[in-house]
Amino acid sequence: AIPFSVQGPANAWCLDGGRTIGWELHDQLNDVEVAPQAVFVQVGGGALATSLALGLGDDVPLVVVQAEGCAPLHRTLQAASAVDAPELHWAELMEPWESPHSLADGILDDETYDWISIARAIKRSAGRSVIASESEIVHAHKLVNTSGPPTSATGTAGVAGALVESAAGTLDDRPIVVLLSGAAR
Repeated sequence: AIPFSVQGPANAWCLDGGRTIGWELHDQLNDVEVAPQAVFVQVGGGALATSLALGLGDDVPLVVVQAEGCAPLHRTLQAASAVDAPELHWAELMEPWESPHSLADGILDDETYDWISIARAIKRSAGRSVIASESEIVHAHKLVNTSGPPTSATGTAGVAGALVESAAGTLDDRPIVVLLSGAAR
């Protein structure tokens, strides 16, 4: 028996769902001949982003989104950019986030356990990390639930990241992909 865990380092089988999403997305984009400028995905512990990147490949930039109230990955990626072989400096780079808070409560992991895999995927795909403020998380949640499938605030956090990037002028007129996950309850 395998103890329950949704973190890739503890249970590689949990990666199968996210990898399948990545494979399906890759195939569907190729079928319709669409080359999006980025794929946005919310990140807590990191298993979803890690597995999505494994299935999707490196052709589309991976943009990982965290809430301003809990952004250990973003902080670590900034610190890791100044270090050779950051995977050798796990303890110095990935520190627990104190007092995580956000409406997007499913991404409030105080550490992003799969951060090394995500850092590699971001580098290979020319991706990046984005922080969404709480007001942007709330706005994205309302926007999606007004016009789309009923989705949790965690599941719409990627939309918040896309809105941040759009407001900053980072995105052009090419399509983007945003992963919506988690039913509103």
